[in-house]
Amino acid sequence: MPTTERNGRTIHFSREGDGPGVVLVPGLGSGARLFGTLPRRFARSGFTCAAIDPVGLPPSSALPGGIFDFAAAAHDVLAVAAELPGPVALVGTSLGGKVALVAAASGIPHAHKLVMLCSSALQTERSKRVYRWFELLCTEIDGRWLGDLTAPFLFGDTFLNEKPGVVDDIVRSTRPSAESRAFMKAQAQALQAFDGAGLCGKVKWPTLCLAGGEDVLTLPGEVAATAARIPGAVHQCFPHAGHSLLLESAEAYDRVVAFLREA
Repeated sequence: MPTTERNGRTIHFSREGDGPGVVLVPGLGSGARLFGTLPRRFARSGFTCAAIDPVGLPPSSALPGGIFDFAAAAHDVLAVAAELPGPVALVGTSLGGKVALVAAASGIPHAHKLVMLCSSALQTERSKRVYRWFELLCTEIDGRWLGDLTAPFLFGDTFLNEKPGVVDDIVRSTRPSAESRAFMKAQAQALQAFDGAGLCGKVKWPTLCLAGGEDVLTLPGEVAATAARIPGAVHQCFPHAGHSLLLESAEAYDRVVAFLREA
């Protein structure tokens, strides 16, 4: 698997396909494994797709000082983008959307498009409590139960009812290591202090903000409010999908691909 180095940080990523680059930026506590077969789907759609294991999550290097920093994470993503054929798009889900937003606001020309999936730049009292809940899940709860406790919130009502076997498989495979729980804690703490409202106006790239109508972690209205702050951003909500948008909705995946193909 390929890696890239930046300021003493080793960033591991998967790479599949040929064509314009797509960098998948994972959500809270997650790495490339989160995306399952999605990189292969992007490769079949004509893209070179890289999925990142963020610094702090093996096999990437350890998190310096045990503290997650959004700016450093964004520069790591851009370092991976620089390894791919252009034009490169950043596709971030949940926390990964915030990292991709920071990268886009930096003005560094290693990528040219931004997709935020079920992700908001805005801090609210409700969102801070959600992130505190995640911090407690990874510090106070036996990791064996993490999949069971998060599944009702990671997926929408439609997916939970129509794909119970898939959800069961995901729950069974959710067995976080001590390292991944420490990483999740650091990210959850950073999220409680993050407010990207001031970054939105700095984004000059074409931007697509997608929401799931059944998402109870990042509310559809929060995604819409973020899109309204980014100049020229396109917003769309998929009514029968939750927080795991591209897993739950084939229509959402098709919308992302169409956006990436636009001149």
